[in-house]
Amino acid sequence: MNTCAMPAAELLAADGVHGDAVQQELQDSKEAMLSWAGRDGRFCLDDLEAVLQGHGESLRSWVDACDEHGFDAVYNAEAVLTWLGY
Repeated sequence: MNTCAMPAAELLAADGVHGDAVQQELQDSKEAMLSWAGRDGRFCLDDLEAVLQGHGESLRSWVDACDEHGFDAVYNAEAVLTWLGY
């Protein structure tokens, strides 16, 4: 989905996480961030922006990716985390 290096992997590498630990960290981080979503599986705008900015992405880049790939769920937590590489 994301044509650049995956932001999640870049953050882990910067934190010195390598090898077998990467998959576990990705899973744990994804589960933690999914817990922020509401019952409908969607982030509120503030949480969405915080997740994107924390990964060096902007709301604009995510909306552009949604348009490019035909996604219709800009606030969908699972979709944005997948796009970020989780």
